[in-house]
Amino acid sequence: MIGNKTIQHAVYGKINGKRTYIEDTTSVSRPSLEFMTETLSGAGIMGEIELPSPAQLGSLSYEIGLRRGNPKVIALMGQVSKEIEVAWAMDAIDQSTGSTKIIGHKDIIKGIPKSMESGSVENNAAMEQKIVFEVLYWKYIQDGETMWEIDKLNNVCMINGVDYAKPIREVL
Repeated sequence: MIGNKTIQHAVYGKINGKRTYIEDTTSVSRPSLEFMTETLSGAGIMGEIELPSPAQLGSLSYEIGLRRGNPKVIALMGQVSKEIEVAWAMDAIDQSTGSTKIIGHKDIIKGIPKSMESGSVENNAAMEQKIVFEVLYWKYIQDGETMWEIDKLNNVCMINGVDYAKPIREVL
């Protein structure tokens, strides 16, 4: 299957313990999985090696773009951990048959809101607001299969079914 494009997306937030659809979203910017590194140099090493630390990820910022703020978005700004679910449909083409298929994707994040751009007020234009979360937990599911599950507070770094933090947990 060759992936093509996102057809549509939906954003949900857990507000007052209830999964709630968040209107007015325009886009989602997902974080990069970037492992923390240390530069290794010295005898026996030609130059430097920037060596990633196993299962140790840098800051993860998850951004949701909005046409305008609304009461549901404002409810997500409270300074406690929030649960957000983003689902999107993509189309893909099977190169052997030429047929297309819709593939479901989903991010489940738990994070603390760290900023909200209020946007601008302009005639005949969207406000272009943005809310940003610092991610503590992130699970990505594609076509029903978990691609990764990152849980920074519980020391889990599962990628493609392998928990790279398990050996660390076992020696602690």
